[in-house]
Amino acid sequence: MAAPKDYYKILEVDEKADQETIKKSYRRLARKYHPDVSGKAGEDKFKEINEAYEVLSDPKKRREYDQMRLGYAHRQARSQGPGYQRVTFDGGFGDWGSIFEDLFSQAGADNGFTTRTRTQNVPEETVTLTLEQVARGDTIQLTVSEPQICPVCHGTNPDCPRCGGLGQVMEPKKFAVTIPPGVEAGSVLRVGNHARLRVEIAPHPRFVRQGNNLIGRLMVPVPLAATGGEVPVKPLVGETVMVKVPPHTNQGKMLRLRGLGLPQRGTSVKGDLLLEVTLRFPEPFTAEDDKLYQQLRANHKEVGGEIHAPR
Repeated sequence: MAAPKDYYKILEVDEKADQETIKKSYRRLARKYHPDVSGKAGEDKFKEINEAYEVLSDPKKRREYDQMRLGYAHRQARSQGPGYQRVTFDGGFGDWGSIFEDLFSQAGADNGFTTRTRTQNVPEETVTLTLEQVARGDTIQLTVSEPQICPVCHGTNPDCPRCGGLGQVMEPKKFAVTIPPGVEAGSVLRVGNHARLRVEIAPHPRFVRQGNNLIGRLMVPVPLAATGGEVPVKPLVGETVMVKVPPHTNQGKMLRLRGLGLPQRGTSVKGDLLLEVTLRFPEPFTAEDDKLYQQLRANHKEVGGEIHAPR
C-alpha cells in the first residue's frame, strides 16, 4: 500500500506549523512554481502545492489527514513485527518509537504487554453550554470523524476507488457525552480516546457567573424598599422563591440567597445567588404619587450630592 503524500514536506513546513506559517509558505511556493513563472516544468509542482494547501489550510481536513498518516504508520509498524520500528513518509516522520511516545502514554500492563492509550493528536471540538446546563449537568451528542478500515477493499487494494489505496476512510462516529454539573468555561472533557471537548458558556440574560456564585440585578419598587417586604424571584433553576427586602434598602444593596448558585464540580456544595438591588419608581407615576413624594421630600432636608467610587 502506497504511503500518503507528505503535504508538510511539499509545503516545506513543520508538522506543528500554525495556519499563518502554512499560508506564507504556500504563497511563496505558489509564486515560485506558478506556470507563468516556471513554465511547463512547474505545472505538476504547482498542482501538488495547491493540493497540499487545500488540505492543510482546512482544520478539519488537516486533522483527518494527520489521523490517516498515523493510521498508515501504525499498520506499517505492525506489519514489520513487534516492537517500535523506523517508518519514513517520503522523508517525513523519523523514529516511530518517538512518535509513539508522543502520541501515547502508559496506561497499564497485562500479561507482559504494555497497554497504551492515546493522549495527543485527538480531535478537539467546542461545545457552548447554557448556564442552565452547567447547573443541572447534561448529556449531549457529539460526532467525530475517525479512520476506519476501508469497507470496500478492507485495506488490501492499492487501486481501490473508495479509499484511494490508503486502506482506510474517515467515518463519522457518534458519542453521548456527559456534561458534569458545575463545569467551567475553558474546561476540556475527554471523550474516551476519540476527542477532546472544550467547554464554552453562553452569556445569560439574567445572571453573570462568578466562580460558583451567580450575580443578578433585582428590581425593587421604591415604596417596598422604603418600608420593607418580599418580592418573588425566579432563580436560575428550580421554583420561584420569596426574597425578603429589609426596610430602608438603598440602591446597590446586595442580597445573598445561599445555595442558589452553581454546584461545585464533583461535590454537593453549591454557591450563592447574589442580587444587587436596583430601585424602580412606581409605574405609572400618578399625580397623587408625586404629591406623596413631594411631602416626603419636605419632611427630609437631606440634599445629597456625595460622590463615591463605583464598586
